[in-house]
This record gives sequence, C-alpha cells and structure tokens, in this order.
Amino acid sequence: MDVEIPTKRQIIEYYCSDFITQQLIKNSANREVAAAFPDGSYDKRPNILQYPSDVAQMAKKGITSFHFSVERWSSPMGLSAENYNALRTGWDFVIDIDSKLGLEEAKTVAHLITKLLEKYGIKHYSIKFSGRRGFHIILPWEMFPREMDYKPLVTRYPEIPRILAQFIRKNIAEDLIKAIIQSPNAREFVETIEDVQQINPFSLIEVEKDWGNRHMFRAPFSLNEKTWLVSVPVKDLRSFKKEDATMENALKSETHEFFKGEENEAVNLLTDAMDLYATIKKEEPVKKNAIRWERKIDEEHFPPCIKLVLSGLNDGKKRSIFTLMNFLRMMNWRQEEIEKKVLEWNQKNQPPLPASIVLSQLRYHERRESIPPANCDVGMYYIDIGICRPDTTCKGGTNKITVKNPINYPFRKMKFARKLPSRRGFSCGICSKEFRSPQALEIHKGRYH
Repeated sequence: MDVEIPTKRQIIEYYCSDFITQQLIKNSANREVAAAFPDGSYDKRPNILQYPSDVAQMAKKGITSFHFSVERWSSPMGLSAENYNALRTGWDFVIDIDSKLGLEEAKTVAHLITKLLEKYGIKHYSIKFSGRRGFHIILPWEMFPREMDYKPLVTRYPEIPRILAQFIRKNIAEDLIKAIIQSPNAREFVETIEDVQQINPFSLIEVEKDWGNRHMFRAPFSLNEKTWLVSVPVKDLRSFKKEDATMENALKSETHEFFKGEENEAVNLLTDAMDLYATIKKEEPVKKNAIRWERKIDEEHFPPCIKLVLSGLNDGKKRSIFTLMNFLRMMNWRQEEIEKKVLEWNQKNQPPLPASIVLSQLRYHERRESIPPANCDVGMYYIDIGICRPDTTCKGGTNKITVKNPINYPFRKMKFARKLPSRRGFSCGICSKEFRSPQALEIHKGRYH
C-alpha cells in the first residue's frame, strides 16, 4: 500500500489534534521520549512530553515520529550513563515483530505469540501495528512480580527481557517454520534449503531479542517515516489491514490502554522462562575470562579504519559500504540502525554514492547471512584507500599489526580496558598465551614473535 507523503502542515495538524496529543502525553508518562526527524536523526535526548504545547512545538520544529523508552524512570530528564539503576522504576516487555516476508506472515507470528501468552493466563496484553511491516505486543510492568529469586526485578534489566524473548522464540520456532514453508512469499527461500530443519525462521521474521539500556520503541499513534502510516492499536489481528493505519483512520480510533495489566499476570510465564534459561545456562560451557558478544558494540570501540570510513571518503566508497555493513552487523547492530548509519555515512562522502546503489546494497545485505568484513591484510579494502592507520590496540604492544580482522579489534580493546587477570599471571599481548613468569613470557616472544 503506497501512501502519499504528507505535507509538514498535515503532520502538524495530525499531532496537534486533541486525541493524538492526549494519547502521546498519557502513554509517555515516566518515560524518556526520543523525537525523530524525517531523515531518521533524533532531537535532543533525554526529553519528555508533559503538555499539549510540547507536542505542538516538536511537530512545528519538523519532528515526524515519537519513540518511548521501554524503561520507566523516576526522573527521565536526569538520565545519564551513571544513574540508570538509580532512576529506573520499572520496564515494559515490548515484543517487536519485523517481517521481511510481508504483513500476513507478521500476523502469523503475532498470533503464535499471543496464543502462547494466553496459555499462561495473560489476557491484558496490547498489540499495535509498527507502522511498516510488523507489530508490537506489549506486556506492561504491572504484570510482573517485584522480585525473582530474592532479587528486585527492576534491577534485572535488560537480563529478564532477553530471557523472556529467548523463551518465546524457542516456543514458537517449530510452528513458525511450518508457517514459513507454507508461505508463498518464502517459496524462493525455502527451495534453496535442502533440510527444512535448517531454516532459521527468525532470519526472515525477527522477534525482538536485542535489549539494552534506554531501549526505545515507536510510540502508540506515532507516524512511521518509511510508510507514513500510523502505529495504531490492533483489536483483531486477522482483520487488520494497512488501510486502518492511515492518519485519517487513526484519528477515528478509540482510546486504548496500552500499559495496563493485572498484578502478577505474567508470573507463570516468567517462572518457566527462568527455568529454561537456568537449564540452558548449565549446559553451555563457559570459558574463563570470556567476553560475550551479546550486546551492541558502540562506536567508541571501533577500530581506526572503521572510524575513518564513517568520517566520509573520497575513494573506495563502493568497497567500504561492504566493509561497513558487515562490520556493523557483526557488532550486533540491528538492521534499522545499520540502514540509518550507512545513509548518514553516505552524506559525508565526496561525492555521495547514488542513492540507488546504497539502497540496493542495503537490501542485498539484509537478505544474506552475517559474514565478517575482509581481513586486515587484504590491501584493496584498507591500505589502498588510505584508511589503514593502526593504533596501539591494532599492534598489540608490538611494532606490527596483530589484529587479523576489524571485528577482533573491539574484543581486544574491551579486554585490555577491563584488565582481565591472567590465569597464570603473564599474558602475551600478541597471541594471548599465558605464562607463569615474565622470563617465560620474554622467551616466548623471542622465539615466536
């Protein structure tokens, strides 16, 4: 469904209508609000919505969408990296469904999830359209117990939402594979698979798993700039159609309680999820001092070559888009974050690549499996275009580059920053082998490095 791009005046009138303004203010209570411009960039953070005039001012400023934090805060405007735990008063579990196959397949996943929730006696969940190709299923904080295993649940964020997401994905995976096999939109993909059991359904229909501090989701009744449809409440999944999400129809919606649930309504779901997590955790061998790549890796840990790419290029742009997209994916960036960053990067290039090339590369990259960028010794991707400028982390304390691939750099940097203790006392900065004495370490370096 193609929707005509609204004018700035139409967007202002939509957000300034009494109904939409009231919904935004009511649902944003005790949350951080991130306001976005049409190009995907954000206005100042942290921010909040308190009065109708706040919404009006932002709309007149050019804001086209609003995003809320899943976390609830006692003082959202006082947020800083040092006080998350002190200010967090709760969090909502928002299951984000994003289907690459189409809206009908997204409905199938949402139906499987709601069926699972109802099996656990959860009836007061809310569903809303994402505005593009999926849905958000909301389980508010009120549904969860205040303690689990004698620990306050509020302090176990983002651990608990991740455990819940893992449990839900595991429970719907088998039925989802069956649905994908029967989907005409997945026929081309399925025909390339020799064994249907090898299908990873979540590579085609993503179910939220990447939670972190200040995690955001599109606000109820916010516009989506990619479609200019509205993130509206959904009463009946089966009958919902995109036409229901136009601005005109959104204004006709009824007031909806997105964040209301009965006390301890989700306690049985949480208990079973924790039990499964405990079982899996026991079965997984854990390496001592291992650094887990579970979270998104921020730009501060990126290697010099990637930072130089991100600053904009004159030469090697086509090669670097491959490097950049694969690197960000290996750093656990979500597809939407990758798209936003790549589009921002292209505007810094002199001259920028044609939009058609960038968009086609993004679509191709989205469909394929994750692969690392080229190794550091492949000159055409780094040295030849002048972005190989190694620092001390690249060299590992020697006079030559010892990082084999850009994706290894953040791992090494975080390890050195944490000053992880060696099991035997002395560790080689080049190959990470460990020795009982500095003399043994020096002999090793002399022989092998």
